[in-house]
Amino acid sequence: MKNLLILVLLLASVQSFGQKKKKQDEKDVQIETLTASNAVLTGKLDSVTKDHQLYYTNYTTMYTALKDKVLKTDFDPAHLPVIIDSIRSNRDSLNSVLAAPIASLKDSLNMMSTQNSALKTRVDSMSTALNDYVVKSTDKKLLMAELKDLKSMLDSKMITPAEYDTKKKLVMERWQ
Repeated sequence: MKNLLILVLLLASVQSFGQKKKKQDEKDVQIETLTASNAVLTGKLDSVTKDHQLYYTNYTTMYTALKDKVLKTDFDPAHLPVIIDSIRSNRDSLNSVLAAPIASLKDSLNMMSTQNSALKTRVDSMSTALNDYVVKSTDKKLLMAELKDLKSMLDSKMITPAEYDTKKKLVMERWQ
């Protein structure tokens, strides 16, 4: 039995190895090529469909935003690129118009800051001069009061004329 089984297997394997492969039919090759091409094109179509859906979503969102918030009126979506270009050009021209006064305002601000610094310096110097004047006038008032006190002391005979002359000389020296 064992021998018989080996013999059958041997014959089956010899027969299968001995057979030549049959040449594929041209139509079968064409069908396989077209099937592979169809699979590649289907993948590309899916990719294009996803891109189209994303573009359409962005396009409708932009259309809705422009309609509701900017133009506040309904318009033909086919004109959307022209409307967007118009809005951009208006924005750019407005920015250039607004930029010119800003530059001149910066120059004016710098000039005013310089003038302000000069005025502060002048006020500080005037304040110092005023303080010096007040101190000198206060000192003179004190000296005059001291001279009056000396004269009253001389009149009341509390000090001698020699002492009066010496002290008066000291006060007068401080006067200058």
